[in-house]
Amino acid sequence: MGKTKQNGNGQGTIYKSSRTGLYIGQYFTNGKRHSVYQRKNEKIGDFKKRFNNILTSINTGTYIEKSNETAYSIIEKHIKQKFEDKITGGRSYVRDKYSLNCISKCCSNFINKPIQKVTFNDIQSSKELMKDYSQSVINMMWRLLKKAFAIASSPSIGLIPFDIMNDENLKRPVSNKETKKVYPLTKDERMKFQEILDNEERNHPYRNIVKLEWITAMRIGEVLARSKDDIDKNKTKLHIHNTLTRNEEGNIILGEHTKTFNKQTGIDEGERYFPINAELNEIIREQLSKKVTNIYKLLFWDYKNNTFISGSEINSWLDRINKKYNISSKRIHNHRLRHDRITQWKEAGMDMEAIQYLAGHVEGSTITTDVYIDVSQEYAFDELKKIK
Repeated sequence: MGKTKQNGNGQGTIYKSSRTGLYIGQYFTNGKRHSVYQRKNEKIGDFKKRFNNILTSINTGTYIEKSNETAYSIIEKHIKQKFEDKITGGRSYVRDKYSLNCISKCCSNFINKPIQKVTFNDIQSSKELMKDYSQSVINMMWRLLKKAFAIASSPSIGLIPFDIMNDENLKRPVSNKETKKVYPLTKDERMKFQEILDNEERNHPYRNIVKLEWITAMRIGEVLARSKDDIDKNKTKLHIHNTLTRNEEGNIILGEHTKTFNKQTGIDEGERYFPINAELNEIIREQLSKKVTNIYKLLFWDYKNNTFISGSEINSWLDRINKKYNISSKRIHNHRLRHDRITQWKEAGMDMEAIQYLAGHVEGSTITTDVYIDVSQEYAFDELKKIK
């Protein structure tokens, strides 16, 4: 091939192909050589202008190299990197992978297309399928999509010129599914539930687990992670410092910290102590009398299968006894029991900082009031009676 060389804008090289008779421009970025070809019927002046625009974009830092990187591959790498950097634990890693799987189904029209070719309309049209998921899942999917485009548009990556997820006209979808509000138990429900736990279901192996979580408002994973070593020598307080969690394979493991452990600061905001009253002491004494022989010295263990007890098992049991005894018209589950106890603390007039400490929330966090405290109807009516 013969070459008639000519400098383009003083940086690149333009030559004419003896085979096609068309011009070819060559330039380098990051040590790589790239070629630009004159199109058929394109005037030489227009070709040189197009080539010089590329060289100008390199000089001004606005050049974008062609890439086959997809939103899926970016999210996948992001999830893996966060886990390897210990920013997220096994449970969050599994949850992120689940969210990515949901994205693959909802966004099949663009998720595996080069991100440089994804349009506003691609994302907009995928929102209809997202609406079939719960709002919490939609929020996780949207968060990962925003992260993918933010990474792609960052100066260090430079795959796309701007982040289309920041377009004011692109709004996060709202789920078609009804959001289920968590209500505290009513006074009658509390009394009935207490009676059943102390009588008909007194000897069930899950009874003490439920009693412990209801009394302390611990997360179920925290309850199931309590060991005999967490009881102080005087048996006056219980140390809450870790929880059951899941590893990257999705298997239950004994975690080193609580859910609110801050990986950046190394401070576990959820670590706390809970006073052991007579009722709590009875539960602990009963569990210890059964001879704790598992390797972790946990108070609650599935000795039949030699494994951890899962929170989902407890939820299934709560579903069964609720239906059996007709305790509440709404589901009774682990989260509702925690919600109920925290609400009771608030109704009793406890200081908010004390509530947040006992609940294992970060001090000053709005999650305590926004999510966990829902004043009961009876309490509201009683308060109204105080008005003269």
